[in-house]
Amino acid sequence: MEIMFKITLSPTAGNKDTSISVSGKTLTYDGTAHDFTALEAGSQVTAESPAIGLIKNVAGVIHITLEYHYDIATAESNQSTDADDYIVELSSGTLQDVITRKAVENV
Repeated sequence: MEIMFKITLSPTAGNKDTSISVSGKTLTYDGTAHDFTALEAGSQVTAESPAIGLIKNVAGVIHITLEYHYDIATAESNQSTDADDYIVELSSGTLQDVITRKAVENV
């Protein structure tokens, strides 16, 4: 069974962009690896920052809510208010940016 993370992002405007990637049962957040090997199916743990709420393993899928900081210098001022736009399933690789960015001007 392929391990998958179901990630709910909690976007926060600021002066940096959050980096998230997944490899196996490890989620890397801004360069810090978090290993969820010990979180067995059907179990849950109370989250610590940068996670929010409970982290659950539901039939092999890790459900986690994460703080997601984005740089206001590069982001559009109006971001989606649809919660579904901030729920991402990821089995490996780097999380694709969910923030609407300003157009880059050619100079």
